[in-house]
Amino acid sequence: MDPEESDEAESVRGEPERCGAGGARAAWAGFLRARAAELRGALFPPLCWLCRTRPTVDGLGCSDHALEPCRFDPSEPRCSGCAGRLAAGLGSGLCADCRRRSRGYLRLCAVGAYRQPSALREWILAFKHGGRRELATPLAALLASAWSGSTGASPGVVLVSVPLHPLRRFERGYDQARLLCDELARELDFPHVPALRRTRWTPPQGAPGASSRRANVQGAFALVGRRARHLAGRALLLVDDVVTSGATVRACAEVLRGARPTEVSVLCLARAERSGEASAAESKDERDPAEP
Repeated sequence: MDPEESDEAESVRGEPERCGAGGARAAWAGFLRARAAELRGALFPPLCWLCRTRPTVDGLGCSDHALEPCRFDPSEPRCSGCAGRLAAGLGSGLCADCRRRSRGYLRLCAVGAYRQPSALREWILAFKHGGRRELATPLAALLASAWSGSTGASPGVVLVSVPLHPLRRFERGYDQARLLCDELARELDFPHVPALRRTRWTPPQGAPGASSRRANVQGAFALVGRRARHLAGRALLLVDDVVTSGATVRACAEVLRGARPTEVSVLCLARAERSGEASAAESKDERDPAEP
């Protein structure tokens, strides 16, 4: 064999050995990194996102602020239209209220109930009124898991956030629903199109009576023209933090239908309800500072 051919053959024979050694080193390095991460987690467990003082028990909150227990019980039948408790004997479908009047959207998915006391309520208040913008990240992860676990989740969804009026956004420093929607878009890999705007300032949804709440938001929303074209023929997911009477999301859904989507659904962190009530009723919590 020619010396050059011999050297080439030796080089080819030696290549797998070098690759094998390199692969073993990479595997060993990965193993060491994983063990180091476990050791760091044992010595320095992640802290609760909300209080930042105690270790998490569910990856997000500590024992006092855990969000997992705040989720709706999956074995408890709830209305697909408003996420309210269904009357005894009804295993699925719509509640009496949703059968009586048009909602403007297909279904509503909520993580849990907005009531006092509740860790979920504390998270929402801190995020919405406490300047805790960073809470959008864990709360979006919570929303993503709720949506992914819901039945009939449509593929190719476009996210749309319920907008704040510019004056209220200026007072607060940010639009909490838009922040939440931005993080949710990253979690679910769905596009977020801020296609709604407030046309006028509205007082907080605290006036007594559902009819006054409907009147409060009547004509308060409009499409952002240059963005509305991205909604046609798409399934839309309207995102907000808290749904109380449902007047706001109904008003938004009615406007969104003008963009000719295939459907509109609603996703929220919490739905206000009275303890023990089996319908989509309003509660005293609607006067809570969590109102927009």
